[in-house]
Parts: sequence; structure tokens; C-alpha cells
Amino acid sequence: MIKANLIWANESNKVQTLDDSDCLLILTMPELLASQLFHFSTPAKTYIEQIFDDEGFAGNKGQCVLVQGLKAFKTSYIPDTENSGKNKISQQLAEVKRVLFYGVDFALFEASDAPNVSSRASTLSKTNDPSMVNRSSYVSDSNSAFYSKSTSDLKQTNAPAFRYLEQQFDALFKKLKSVSVTLEKLSFMALSTIETASNDPVNTIASHPQFLSALLRSYFKHGYHFMGYKTNNRSVSSSRARDGNNNANSVEKNAATNEAINQAIDIRGTLSLALDAKHFNNAQKRLVSHTIRYVSALNAAMTWAKDLAHMPANLCTPDYLAEQAQHLAQTFNTVSCDILNESALKQLGMNGYLAVNAGSQFAATMPILRYTAKGLENSPPVVLIGKGVTFDSGGITLKRSPDMRHMIYDMAGAGCVLGVIQAVATLGLNINIVGIVASADNAIDGKAYRPGDIITMHSGKTVEIMSTDAEGRMLMADAISYAKQFSPSVIIDIATLTGAAISALGHKATALFSNAPALESALVEAGELANDRCWPFPLWPEYQDAITSQHADMMNAGINSPGAISAGCFLSRFADGTPWAHLDVAGTAFTYTKSLSATGRPIPLLLSYLSSCAVKNNQ
Repeated sequence: MIKANLIWANESNKVQTLDDSDCLLILTMPELLASQLFHFSTPAKTYIEQIFDDEGFAGNKGQCVLVQGLKAFKTSYIPDTENSGKNKISQQLAEVKRVLFYGVDFALFEASDAPNVSSRASTLSKTNDPSMVNRSSYVSDSNSAFYSKSTSDLKQTNAPAFRYLEQQFDALFKKLKSVSVTLEKLSFMALSTIETASNDPVNTIASHPQFLSALLRSYFKHGYHFMGYKTNNRSVSSSRARDGNNNANSVEKNAATNEAINQAIDIRGTLSLALDAKHFNNAQKRLVSHTIRYVSALNAAMTWAKDLAHMPANLCTPDYLAEQAQHLAQTFNTVSCDILNESALKQLGMNGYLAVNAGSQFAATMPILRYTAKGLENSPPVVLIGKGVTFDSGGITLKRSPDMRHMIYDMAGAGCVLGVIQAVATLGLNINIVGIVASADNAIDGKAYRPGDIITMHSGKTVEIMSTDAEGRMLMADAISYAKQFSPSVIIDIATLTGAAISALGHKATALFSNAPALESALVEAGELANDRCWPFPLWPEYQDAITSQHADMMNAGINSPGAISAGCFLSRFADGTPWAHLDVAGTAFTYTKSLSATGRPIPLLLSYLSSCAVKNNQ
């Protein structure tokens, strides 16, 4: 996993890390080039200017030029006692293997003038009146900042600055790859003089938490790499076939498999960010450090979730997810873990949950994680429930085969819950969380549940099975009704639930369903802040008719109905009066039909929401 390293630099140590740097990245503009080249020795400056001329580089937005061979000028320095600071930096710059100049538009750094969150969402969060939820108010102007060509265009939009900034940095890191610059050991450095310090792009980025977050998130996203299981990393599953004596609380460790999994987490390098210490006061330095810490914790969580999602189903089984939950609890003293095995689930009447797993050779498990903040031991928790179907064949209602291999991603919701709790524990947020990993394997054999079966759920409600491929809602419904025993402030479930969510929103936004307008608005706002957006869908009474059954309390799939909404209606019946939200991440947790496409979403949205809750708790 790549990481970020912050250096508070002065003239003597500004480039102390560049000896190990693979590439120094200098963000520039036409008016800054001269002051930035001032730091290079005269021979090196002449060489760089010649390359600029050859490449037609003027520092304009989007222009990029790679300079190599500066070490040839290492011995060309003439002692300069009057400017020893510059001479020292020039000598250190000669140690850099490669320098990449990338032109940015200063409009990029004036993006903070654009709203950083939907003011409408902020207004909505203050009301509990469902009639006040006007979903059209979330719409961004069609001339969004994604397509801005100038400062004036940018200021006229209502797209959040964060989203615009991250898109610009995405273009930068794609450009780096196009010129064969890896993201290993990459350094950003402020090459500013006293006259240009306030305009130096690197200083400006660090001065704005949104800018710095956008930079780091883009870097982490483009630097992610899943090594896989070729040759030395290949292993066999450590999960045991189900037997009558299975106890998930004593999951056996398999050293060979765990070693292979650890090797799959590729340690790629470090982004070093060297900032001019004298241009930041102590409060600004703390804010920079906090931003890096927050985004680093977010990246670690997303990396773990993506790695879990990319694992094949013979390795990432319900037992394996239980192991991961236990490991998380062993890592943080603020986290505890209990695991319900099949015997416990049966005693609890989790019949919908167990029906999904009935045809599998692997045992179902339900890890329950608790994160407890100091001083909040008796406060109601936020319950997060993640769908953890480690492979979804569709059961007897068999899926089409060409894309079935991508159903390893059907446990992305579970990976999200694990990642979120890891991030919250790393940051020490002042909030209580219960995380439920609803883990099963939807397979086929003679014991598999069938269309037409009537199942009595944990809540006591009965369900007529219309499709065994509508398994996620069976799993989540039992987990939702079970979660109410924790007297939660809210329940949020995360599931790759319906293809209909992809049809409606594609891969851009998560489908959001909720019985609590205030919670719905808070999640919309959190998604805007985190550039991990969700879009609300209705749960009107009219939609409930589609799952009415003649033989049971409800059907698990609707007839002639919008599939994502029918699934939301189904789950809402198990939340009853508890404030609840359902995030259908079928289109955002991974890209359907594409391998190695897990995104780690909606971890940014949830961490943003939980951070806001923690701030309120602090007040």
C-alpha cells in the first residue's frame, strides 16, 4: 500500500528526501517558471530551458514535460557564498532522478470560491418533514466544473470544489503514467521564493484541506495495485467445508493462505510532500497533519476493502471474513468482536439468512464488531450492516454465466463495514458503532432454497420466495431486525443489491433509500463533501403493493416494479420505526463486467457522515 509522508521544510532540509525519490513533481504556471528554475544551478537551468523549448512547454494548464539527466550537472557548481541557501538546494536537486513539470491553471486554486457542499442539502438536514425533501434540488448545473475552461466558468457553477479538484488531479496522475512515471517514491515540493510563496501551487494545495484531500485521494486511487495470485502468491483456500461442529469463534488459521493474502497487498512507495514551514502557522500545520492523517486512514480502509473484494470466492469465504473481523478487534483495543455461527443463527430464528446459505459447502457466519469511544459507553450506536455474499450464483434462479465470475464482488458491502471501522478506530472518532458483517454463500445443491418457499424471518414476518437471486435482501432483512436489539440511533445497510440500481444511476452515484428524511439529507451532504455521492429514491406506499403476497406477509421480489425500489421497500418493513438508510452500491462498489474494478466506495461517504456525527458528539 502506498502512503503519504509530510515534511516541514526550511531552506536547509527542503529536499532532504529527494535522494530516494523516483521523481520530483513540480506544479507550475507560466508566471512561476522563472522563480522555480531559480533553484537549479545555472547549467541545469540552461539544460531545462532547452528541453522546454524543444517540447514547447510554457507551463500552461495540462502541459507536461519530463526532465531526466540532471545528475550530469552535479559537479558543475561554482561556490556562491552570497547565496549558499540556493546553492545547497541546487546541489540537492541534482540528486533527483527525474523532474516532471506539470502546468496548472490558477483557476484550480480559486475553486474554493465554488460551494464546497450543497447548501440545499444543509437546509434539508434541518427538517424532519418528508414534504420538504425536494430531490430536484440536489441537481448540479449542467455546465459543471468538470468542463470549466476558465476561472469565470468555475465560479458560475455550483459543483463542489472538491469534485473539480479531484478530477484535475486524476488528469495529472494519468499524465504521469502516460510518460512512464510510476507513483512510487514521488515527491511534491514547494519551489517558491519569498516573492512567490503565496502563489506556489504546492503551498496553496496544503493550505486548503479540500485541495490536499483531493490530491492525496487521487494519488492513492491511481497508485492502488492488486498483485493477485500468480506463481509465488498462489494458494489454496483455508476455509473448511461446513460440518455440524463448526464454530466460527475458533476459526483455524492457515499460515500459507494468510501469507499469500498479505503478499497481495503491494507496498508500492511513498508520496513525499515538502512544504515551506515558514509560510504556515501552527494552526495551519495541525490542519495539514490532520488532513493527511484522515485521508491516509481513508486510503488504508479503501485499500483493504478493495483487496477483500478482489479475492476469489474459494479464498474469501464467510469463515475468512470472520477471521478478518477478529483480526481487526485484535488490532485496536477500542474494537471488540463476537461471531455468530450457524448454530447461533438458527437459535435466533435467522431463517432468511440461513436459507441463502443452505446450498453452500461453506458455513455462514455473522461477525459483530463494536467500536466504543471513551466516555460514550452508554450512548446509542450507529449500526452499519454490510452484505457479505462471498459468491452469488443466483441459486436456483441461476444468473447468466458470462458475467457470473464478477459475483465475487457481492461481499463489497461487508468489506466496506470492515474498512470503515478500521478507519474510525485509527482516527479515534468520538462515536459508538456496531458493525454487522452479514456473510453467506449463495450456492446450489439439494438443500438450496427454492422459488415458492415460505420462510419465517427473524422478525417473525413471513416471506414468499419469488427469486433465489434476490438473496441479499433476505440476508440483510434478518440482520436489520437483529440490529434493533442494540437500540441504535440509526441503522445503515450497505449492499450490492440490485442491477436496477445500475440501470438507474450507472456507476456514478449510490442509490439511497431511507425512512428518515434527516438521515437521508445528512448522507447526501456527507457524500457531497466526500465526493462519493448518493441519490435518494422514494419509498412511497404505492411501491409497497408490488411485493404483496397472497400466501405470506410479503414476497422477496416485486412484480412489474422498479427493482431497486422494491428491494428498498422490502428492507424498510424490517426497520419498522428505527431510523434507517439503505445504500445500494451495486453500481459504485465495483464496475460490472470489469475485473479488478472494486472502488472501496462508499467508505468515503460513510466516514464523512460518521465524522460529522463525532463532531456533534464533541459539542
